[in-house]
Amino acid sequence: MKKKSPDTCSQEVLLKRVEHLILAHGLFKKTESVIVAVSGGPDSIALLHILSRINRQARLIAVYVNHGLRPNEIGDEIRLIEGLCSSLNIPFETTRVDVHAERKHTGTSLEEAARTLRYKALEAARRHHGASVIAVAHTVDDQAEEVLIRLIRGTGRKGLSGMALRRKSIIRPLLQEKKQTLIDYLEANALPFCLDSSNQQRLFLRNKVRLDLLPYLEQNFNSSIRRNLLQTMEILSAEEELLERLTEDVFKHLVEIDGDRLSGAEPCPETIRIKTQDFLDCHQALQRRILEKICWMMLTRPGFRQLEQIRHLIVDCGNGAEAHLGLGLRVRKSGREILFSHPAGRKGFRGSGLENTPFSLTIEEPGLFPIVDHVLSVTLHSEKPDRLHDNELLLDAEQITFPLLLRKPLPGERFRPLGAMGRKKINRFLTDAKIPRQDRHFSPVLVSAGRIIAIAGLRVDHDFRVQDATRCFLRIDWRKS
Repeated sequence: MKKKSPDTCSQEVLLKRVEHLILAHGLFKKTESVIVAVSGGPDSIALLHILSRINRQARLIAVYVNHGLRPNEIGDEIRLIEGLCSSLNIPFETTRVDVHAERKHTGTSLEEAARTLRYKALEAARRHHGASVIAVAHTVDDQAEEVLIRLIRGTGRKGLSGMALRRKSIIRPLLQEKKQTLIDYLEANALPFCLDSSNQQRLFLRNKVRLDLLPYLEQNFNSSIRRNLLQTMEILSAEEELLERLTEDVFKHLVEIDGDRLSGAEPCPETIRIKTQDFLDCHQALQRRILEKICWMMLTRPGFRQLEQIRHLIVDCGNGAEAHLGLGLRVRKSGREILFSHPAGRKGFRGSGLENTPFSLTIEEPGLFPIVDHVLSVTLHSEKPDRLHDNELLLDAEQITFPLLLRKPLPGERFRPLGAMGRKKINRFLTDAKIPRQDRHFSPVLVSAGRIIAIAGLRVDHDFRVQDATRCFLRIDWRKS
C-alpha cells in the first residue's frame, strides 16, 4: 500500500479542520451560494482553493474589489485570480470603488474608507447573486493584530474579543489557521499568489502593528504574545456571549424602532427611541452596550468618547439637549424619551437638522393624517366631548373653513392664546411654554382661511374658542405616531 506524503497528509488535515469548523458553527450549507472575497494574496487564494475542495456542491462566486490604490499591481492580481477561477470552474467578477471620494465624503482615514467600501461592494454582490454569505480570508495572525489595533484605538470587551467567525453575512472560515499554514498549502499545490506592496508600507496602523509592534513584543517582552492574546480573546469571547444575551433581553423591552430605509446596501431605521427612566435604571455596563448596539443599527461605529457623550446627555442634560455624531446621526432628549435619527439624511452637516423637517399638509376634510413621525386627527362632533386627552384641542367648527393648512409658524408670526388679553409672538409663546428650541419644529400651526386657529397640541386661538352658543365642535389631536 502506497503511503501518503507528509504534504498530502497535512493538506487533508487542514481541509478536514476547515470543513469541521464550517459545519460546527453553521457558517453555510453545502447547497448555498457563497461570495468569496479574493484579493490575489496568499490568504484569499488559499481560501478560494480550500472551499472549492471541501464544498463541491456549494456555488462559489469569486469577487475582486478594485480600490484603485495600486494601479501597477491590479492587472497582475486580476489575471492570476481569473486563471485560478477558470481552472476551478468558478465564476469571477471585479468591482471598482472610489476610496478617495469616500474618504472626502466621510472624513475617515484611507484605510477605513477602503474597508467600508470593500464590504459594501461585497454585500452588493451577495444580494445580486442571492448568496447566503461572504467568505473573507482572515487568519489567526490577523486576529492577534486586530486585537492590538482595537486596544490602541480604544475599545471595550466586545472589541477585545476579536473578530467573530460570523457576523451577519460575513464568515471567516480560516480564522483559526496560521498564515504560514496557508502558505505551505499553496506551495504544496503549486498555487501562485501576489504580494500586496502596500502591506510593507508603514502608512497604515495595521502594517505598523504587523511589522513593528508584534515582533518587538515577541523579542523584548514575551515570545508567546500571540498565543496569549488569543487565549485572552477566547476568555473574553465567552464572557461577551453571556453579556450579549443580557443586553438582548433588556434591549427588547427598552428600545422602540420606527420605520426602515436603505442606506446604500444596508438597512437603517428611521428613528430609534428609548425611555429615559428605563435606561437610567440599567447598570452602567448595560447602558454602554445598549447605546453601542443602537449606534451600530444606525450605521455608526461609536468609540468610548461618543458613548460617554450620549450617556452624559441622558444622565445630566435637560430636555431638548442634543448630541451630534458622525454622518448626521443626532441623539436628542425629547420629553421622557431619547431619540436617535438622521433628520437631514445620512450625511455630515451642522445643526440639529430639524429645521429641514417638511411640516406642510393641506387638510381638505376631517380625517387621520400621518406626517413625519406624528399623526394629526381632525374630527367633527355635534355634541361637546365629555373630556379631552393630552394633546387634544377643541374649537368652534362654525368659525372654521376647510381646507385647513398645517405648517411651521413663520418668523414673527403671532396669535392670541386662549384666555390671553392680546396677541403674542408664537416663538415667545413656545418659550413661555418651555418648549425646547430643538423641539419647536414639532409644534406646527393650523391655519383656516389665512388665520391661525391653533398651535397643534398646545393652544387654541382665542377667536376660535368653544363658547356657550357653539353647536358644532372640531377636535384636533396632534401626537407622536
